[in-house]
Amino acid sequence: MTLTQTLSRLTAGIATLILAGCITLLPDTQPAQLYRFTPDPGALPAVSAAGTARTALIRAGGSFHPAAAGDRILTAEGAEAAYLANARWTQSASVLFDQALVAAFAASPGNARLIMPGELGRPIFGLRVDVSRFEADYDQGSRAAPEVRIDLHVVVTRLRDQKVVQEQSFSVRRRASENRGGAIAEAFREAAAEALGSIVRTADEGVAAGPAA
Repeated sequence: MTLTQTLSRLTAGIATLILAGCITLLPDTQPAQLYRFTPDPGALPAVSAAGTARTALIRAGGSFHPAAAGDRILTAEGAEAAYLANARWTQSASVLFDQALVAAFAASPGNARLIMPGELGRPIFGLRVDVSRFEADYDQGSRAAPEVRIDLHVVVTRLRDQKVVQEQSFSVRRRASENRGGAIAEAFREAAAEALGSIVRTADEGVAAGPAA
């Protein structure tokens, strides 16, 4: 056997050992548990009675906190931010929030009816929703149950003259029952429901305060 052949076999053997070591040392990865915070359609209140006049407003822009907008669940502890391990939303949080917003307006008996861009209808008002915070805050330490915090700003504008007819900021807080994924997701669901209710009420007040005429 030549020196070149010997070195070649030694190199291959070392590479095999390194590869085997990497496979052995890799930790077992747990599949991520999926959660959502959209309301259960069966639990929504009845839609307003047929024939009741409702004023159309269109979703006119808005933003969602970039770090929380994806499908990972954002957490905070002091100045540090991280994503909840082995837990994700079924879709990006911003998409789930938009879906929940549509469902909340559809179920509301109020005067405001939300339509999305591209949807048929003649909107009179515009609705802007900015979500600046959407996270689970470990304000009592990493082992305690976190507090879900949602901060948002809502603006209702009359499209005819771009006049702001209603504007409100909201901060919703909901403590998880325990420090685990399911309980944290449930706290998000409860907090989101309260936030969505505030958005719908603000829209109803804007429609009432700023008629088109």
